[in-house]
Amino acid sequence: MTQKIELQIETIDEKSLHLRTVKALGRAHATTLGHFPEGAFDQHALTRQILVALTPEKKCTGYLLYRKVRRHNIIVIVHLCIEPSWRGKGIARKLVNYLSQNTQDFYGIKLKCRRDYELHKMWSHLDFVPLTEKPGRSKDGKLLTVWWRDHDHPTLFSAVATQKLESKLCAVIDTSVFFDLQGDEARSKTESDSLLADWLQPDLELCITNEIFKVINTIDDTKQRNAKRQLADTFTQLPYNQKDFQTACRALTKVLLSTQITLNKSELRQLAIAIASDAPFFLTRNSQILAIADAINEEFNLSILSPTSLIVKLDYLHEYINYQPVRLAGTGITRQVVQKLDQVPFLSQRFLVSPKGEKLSDFQGRLGYIIANPDKFKCYIILQSENNPLALIAYHTHKKHELNIPIFRVRSGPLEETLARHLIFWFISLSVRENLPFTRITEPYLDHTILSGIQDDAFFKVKDGYLNANLPVAITATELSDYLTTLANRSQDYNFCLKIADTLKTDKLTTAVKTTLDVERILWPAKIIDADLPTIIIPIQAEWAKELFDEDLANQLLWRSETDLALKRELVYYRSHRGNGGLKPGVVGRIFWYVSYNKKYCGTGKVRACSRLDEVVVNKPKNLHQQFRRLGVYELEDLMKLTKNDPNKKLMALRFSDTELFKNPIDLPEIQEILGKRLTLQSPLRIDKEQFTMIYREGTQN
Repeated sequence: MTQKIELQIETIDEKSLHLRTVKALGRAHATTLGHFPEGAFDQHALTRQILVALTPEKKCTGYLLYRKVRRHNIIVIVHLCIEPSWRGKGIARKLVNYLSQNTQDFYGIKLKCRRDYELHKMWSHLDFVPLTEKPGRSKDGKLLTVWWRDHDHPTLFSAVATQKLESKLCAVIDTSVFFDLQGDEARSKTESDSLLADWLQPDLELCITNEIFKVINTIDDTKQRNAKRQLADTFTQLPYNQKDFQTACRALTKVLLSTQITLNKSELRQLAIAIASDAPFFLTRNSQILAIADAINEEFNLSILSPTSLIVKLDYLHEYINYQPVRLAGTGITRQVVQKLDQVPFLSQRFLVSPKGEKLSDFQGRLGYIIANPDKFKCYIILQSENNPLALIAYHTHKKHELNIPIFRVRSGPLEETLARHLIFWFISLSVRENLPFTRITEPYLDHTILSGIQDDAFFKVKDGYLNANLPVAITATELSDYLTTLANRSQDYNFCLKIADTLKTDKLTTAVKTTLDVERILWPAKIIDADLPTIIIPIQAEWAKELFDEDLANQLLWRSETDLALKRELVYYRSHRGNGGLKPGVVGRIFWYVSYNKKYCGTGKVRACSRLDEVVVNKPKNLHQQFRRLGVYELEDLMKLTKNDPNKKLMALRFSDTELFKNPIDLPEIQEILGKRLTLQSPLRIDKEQFTMIYREGTQN
């Protein structure tokens, strides 16, 4: 029987006798650790950033050398080296745990390790998660895997994820379901793929655990591995507390023993994370996990289901989830000012939130006060017809820096989801027009539909409601970070701006397309001008522009759509996939819309708007129409015209959202001057970030 050795972890300095052993170990394993100058060892010892593992006899059995990156508030492991005869005794874990426990004020620990060293199991065992990979600096460019061990500090994205999960039904998918998803246009109709149905999306949030990335990392084929990472990035990663996770692991192990079911470590960890995060559903096709569903539910209140079983349970929601912008064309929706007190009884009866215990007298008093003070408040009713009120809203702007919304109610019905999301965007746009950097919703009885919408738009929970930052700026990431820090100093409620400011300080943010787009979405209409985001000028006919996003053009015609605004925040535009200016599947970024000249409309022949490009899909007309029918005004015959009635000829669909109309549309000669060349803009044109900045600032300046 092997005698158990008690090891002690110590931090050494430049005077330590163990520094010589550390250097010797480093030199002996330089082929894997990399060349590290003797002076670099001395410098890390001087700053007390070397840990050693010592036996009771003070023999050094291994070391961990690290550095603190204050700019990003993270720890980076440079060397982790154990003397060969002492390996396999848990020394690496002791060193890493000691480092983690003594650097909890940092966000976490990061390291890079060559993939061909085959150390994936070790790093996973040490609670690191493989985030991504990149070519190394060596001549042969061997792949490096970037590993991360989190310290459970709230960040911008974890806060957004948490709030999204509070407003939607959270369903955790395990590896058996995830790897069943195809994640491409040719998606097969598997059981798991049914979870991606459009009608489920407004109310169901599919989540993954970080264990997914560990399993993805075991895929040998680089192309497949990257494809699965990209697919994983489209899902919400479940946030959880490490202590709750450890507690769940211990309790779950006891349940497994009582049921005599054996799960591998990854399966157990996925279940434990779901339990620790209080997720209501765990979706799996694993027969072993499904076999203990009742035991898990009884002990942890976690429902374990197959994808099909969940959909059967939620099918009734389909009748009520109707976020279908296509239905809104020509519906005659109007917005009218509420200015007479005799309207209070009618409105209070129709918009009272009685199931939540709101008193009629209280609501009537609040509404009456708002209507009676038109100098302070603006109150509107949204009508589909005279006797069919859809929504009641009120706002004021007399609080410094903010647009405040004390009443925000949308009645249930087929237009509920679309109208709620449109009104949220309308409020944010109004704040921008009023030069107010924040939108605050103080309505005390927000229903599920509105709550879901404001979470998606990154409103943060504060003591009296929800708060969103909406910044009409086009500046660098550093300037935006400084501006957010300044805003945060104005009120304690604005502290969430500091999380965003920290995100903007992340290394190489300007080249991280997805992260940059997320920040711009959260702070809409803010633009990060030094970001390497693809920007395409796309020509569009005035007839389509007025239907899709340009209310100013629509209002020029007598027979225009009667909706107050386009109402649709997410839309799709079709065009030929040839002469595409760099547009192709996988590209996301920004769109400038150039509305081609049309003598029927004033203001055409100009760049009139900017949108976020969310997706590019190339497929046959019938397939595209089926996929995006809910997002546009195009009929199948319109698409067939673009292919000259060839059903097999492919088209390109551009899914875009959150369009910002320019205050100052820019005509073609000015565009030509900015771009430095004469052109006609008859096909998409990609521009660089300097040109984007000039056009955007010119179009949005007061």
